Amino acid sequence: MSPTSSHTPSALPTAARAGLVTALATWALVVLPALVGWVSAPESSLGWWAGVAVGSAIWFLGHGQAIGGPGIAVSTTPLLLLAVFVAIAWRMSRRLVLGARPAVRRAEWDTVVWRGLVPGYLLGYAVAAAVFGALTLAGSVHPDPIGIAGTMLVPVVGLAVVLVRPGADTTPALVERGLAALPRWSVAAWRAACRGAVLLLGAGMVLVVLSMLVALGDVLRIQGEYDAGLVAGAVLAIAQVAFLGNVATWGLAFLVGPGFSVAVDGLVSPAGAHPGLMPLIPILGALPDEAAYPRIVWVVLVVPVVIGAMVARRTDLLLGSAGRRERASAVGAACATAVALVTVLTALANGAMGLERLGSVGVQIWPLAGCLLAELLVGAAVWLAVAFYRERTASGDPARAGTSSRSAGLKVPADRS
Repeated sequence: MSPTSSHTPSALPTAARAGLVTALATWALVVLPALVGWVSAPESSLGWWAGVAVGSAIWFLGHGQAIGGPGIAVSTTPLLLLAVFVAIAWRMSRRLVLGARPAVRRAEWDTVVWRGLVPGYLLGYAVAAAVFGALTLAGSVHPDPIGIAGTMLVPVVGLAVVLVRPGADTTPALVERGLAALPRWSVAAWRAACRGAVLLLGAGMVLVVLSMLVALGDVLRIQGEYDAGLVAGAVLAIAQVAFLGNVATWGLAFLVGPGFSVAVDGLVSPAGAHPGLMPLIPILGALPDEAAYPRIVWVVLVVPVVIGAMVARRTDLLLGSAGRRERASAVGAACATAVALVTVLTALANGAMGLERLGSVGVQIWPLAGCLLAELLVGAAVWLAVAFYRERTASGDPARAGTSSRSAGLKVPADRS
């Protein structure tokens, strides 16, 4: 059968069902472990309905929304949980788009996307979010009403990854025109920036893992003080794993220089550790004790500088043959974009994990962004300077120029002298 427009009217309800299923999948991922841990806890005197309410509140927290109640306020987004939610949304929206594309003519694809798939998918997700928000009213913590709109972050990012792909058959014409208006080097800069952001957060994660291995005894001791059963202990461990992405931003802030704080008036940076009075959370047992560090510790600032050079190298490889000005522009854009990505994630990871001592946990955003951009640009500038010098030397050396010409299949005149 040839593609027709008969599927256009059915795109909206189909997309709405897909959005509803996506929200249910992400909700079950959080609520089921929370419910199991709630019911299995021997000291719990409330029924399973309260566990569902708490799990629903955590679902909003995983979407970057703050939750609170009497005597408690939490606004730190578990970054790994958010990443899992986005991955589920990407997979479900990709299945929706790829399933709808063969049944629609190319000329009608934009209409189906903007009037059917996108609004329907978001509508289904929003309806589910409203239901989950109502479920939180049975518990002690719940999000603000505006939090329902804030949950659209996950389906929007999932759809964007699917639809914003240069050259793909599923990319709407409007998006294609927007991508075509960008500089030629923008795709290479974007890819290099994404890799740079992963490397930066990975460096922070490595520092965190090393710290946890060094302080493993303290971490296990605090975990044992909870005296939780096997199931409740496993749920507690999963909850801490969900926040490992947040702790990775702390490690990155240490490597960049500004450092991070957990308790009020506390600071951990290359200058020294002044963590303050910590609550009994096992993962916080890896924080260093009160100490003033020697100046040699500031050598950790080399890490983001090296990553800046790696971003420049990756950008240059993706560009291929290009002029120096174009290459420098692409490298600068890649570094700035990597900083923007890391800054957004760090802002989501910041916030409150309670009241009083844990009222402001995380990293100071603007010092982190400024220092990180400067360090990445230094590394990128060094790499470009070396690359340009080598190219200039190679072009000015007759022997090397002859070798390069021969390798390219060109004939070099013989010296007649």
